[in-house]
Amino acid sequence: MSLADLYHTIRGQVLRGVVKLLDDTGPEQHVSVVAHAGQQRTAVPVHYPFGFSSHVPVDGAVTHILQNGGDPSDLFALPPSNPGAARMGGLKEGETILYDQAGQRLHFQNGRVVAIDTTVGMLIKQQGKPLLTLSEEGHVFHGDLFVQGNIYAQKDMMAGNVSLQGHTHSGVQAGASETGEPGGGANPPGPPKSPIAD
Repeated sequence: MSLADLYHTIRGQVLRGVVKLLDDTGPEQHVSVVAHAGQQRTAVPVHYPFGFSSHVPVDGAVTHILQNGGDPSDLFALPPSNPGAARMGGLKEGETILYDQAGQRLHFQNGRVVAIDTTVGMLIKQQGKPLLTLSEEGHVFHGDLFVQGNIYAQKDMMAGNVSLQGHTHSGVQAGASETGEPGGGANPPGPPKSPIAD
C-alpha cells in the first residue's frame, strides 16, 4: 500500500456529513447523511451516552461518522448537532444547560440556581401518573399536600366550595353558643384547570 493509499484510508475513518433523514422510532436512532463528494450513508446508528436522548431538528443538522476498524460497512454516528436551531450559548464557566428547539431549558448555574424555563407549563409524574402540574392558569397537586410551615395567601383560599374570606355562618347567636358550619360565599371560584395534558 502506497503512502497515498494509507493517507486516504486514515482520512476516511472519520467523515463529517449533513443529516438528511432521522429515524427515532426504534430502540436505536438512525440517521442518513451526505458526506464529502456527495457520498451517502443510510441507516447509520447513532451512539448516545446512556441516560440521554435527543431528536435534533433535521434542517441544518450535521454529525460525524466513524468506520469501525476501517470497515465502511460498519459505521456509527456521533449525536447530531444543529448550531442554527435555538442553541443556548453565552454560558458562564461551569454551567450546563439542556434545551429544545422551542427555547425551553433546564439551566444548572454552577451551584447557584437550577432554573427551569418552559413555554406552557411543567408536568411531574410518578410511574406515568401526574403528581404536579404547573402553569400560568394555576398549579394542581394530585394528592394530599402536607405543609410544615406557615401558609401566606394574598388572596382568598378555598376548602371545597367554602371561601375563607367570603363564607357565612348560620345559627349565629349571642354569648358562648357555637355557630353552624360555614357555607359557601357568593359564586365561589372553582379549582384551576391545567392546560397541560396528562
